[in-house]
Amino acid sequence: MSSLKHYDLIVIGFGGVGSATLYHAAKKGWTTLGIDQFGPAHNKGSSHGQTRIIRKAYFEHPNYVPLAEEAFERWDELNKRHRTRPETKPLFEQAGVLQIGRPESEVINGVLRSAKEHDLKLEQFTPEQIHHRLPILNVQPDHIGLFEPEAGFLRVEHCVAAHLAQAKKRGAELISDCTVVDWNASESGLEVRTENGTFRADRLAICAGAWSARFLPGINIELNVISKQQNWYQIDRIEQKYVNDFPVVFIEEDDGEQFYCIPELDSHGMKVCRHTGGDVVEDADGLDRKVDQDDLNRNEAFMDLRLHHSKHRLVHSSTCMYTMSADGHFIIDRHPQHANVAFATGLSGHGFKFTPVLGHRMVEMLDGQCDSQIDFLSLDRFRQV
Repeated sequence: MSSLKHYDLIVIGFGGVGSATLYHAAKKGWTTLGIDQFGPAHNKGSSHGQTRIIRKAYFEHPNYVPLAEEAFERWDELNKRHRTRPETKPLFEQAGVLQIGRPESEVINGVLRSAKEHDLKLEQFTPEQIHHRLPILNVQPDHIGLFEPEAGFLRVEHCVAAHLAQAKKRGAELISDCTVVDWNASESGLEVRTENGTFRADRLAICAGAWSARFLPGINIELNVISKQQNWYQIDRIEQKYVNDFPVVFIEEDDGEQFYCIPELDSHGMKVCRHTGGDVVEDADGLDRKVDQDDLNRNEAFMDLRLHHSKHRLVHSSTCMYTMSADGHFIIDRHPQHANVAFATGLSGHGFKFTPVLGHRMVEMLDGQCDSQIDFLSLDRFRQV
């Protein structure tokens, strides 16, 4: 089929960033079409796995902190629109985030730098104080803990679904199970060619996650896709593992390996994952989603070392993908040759919390606006190297 309708904006991919872009464009009054090769809140890309951490004291770079503060506000706004009934689960749970490592480690040093630069509220704990409050944790004697009480986690699939529901409420159209072949820009506008026909618009937003490189020909940026395993366990310590008793915990080991634990929400159990590592994915379409035994062994060795318990049982595993930029920071910009095309990619495993901000900025860019706050995430940083 081919659409005779001409849209203000077409969005390729409606996962984390794409769903937010659709919402902000529809909220602005633009006629908007989202196209996804799978469908709403699917489990084939990067925006799935029950939960994602959200925090302000950002060890990756202090420049993220203002964006993180804005993200909290935008998630709160979306949550109010989404949660119209008391029984509806909130998008955000303020469980707090406890980050642990050596004082000179990447995580701890970075968190302290961001907190100092932006005057963020943090509490510092010794291993003894952590053990007193959270006996389940085994913290090395030369490590410290930094607790951010206002942080927590997002219900990732619910967040994507909420953005899409609010976008549709404002007139956005969605096409699922539709593969985009390519797009073309000319003086007469933009055409997006799919296996189901061709669609036309004034503007295009590329939010294709692990498939981004396919739609960014001619842009010389390095994007590596790696597979990441997510694991859920039932453990025999029943206390202090639930959302009301246990915070999100992020630990950097002495060898630089990073792991995180997210409180138990349901019968799946506690989510425990290795943030570092992962295998390079040559073809996102052909990703092997079988359990990676080596990664699982590393994960369970971490549990044996850092969680006081007698036994655990793996309940569920799933695979998602991190699309890594060369420097580990996001890339959000206009297309160098086409001002009416914008893209966000390279979220590098820490981008979901920012998706309402990135979606809003995508719409602003496509409306001709500039924002120096995200200059550090532009393509220019690679041209200057």
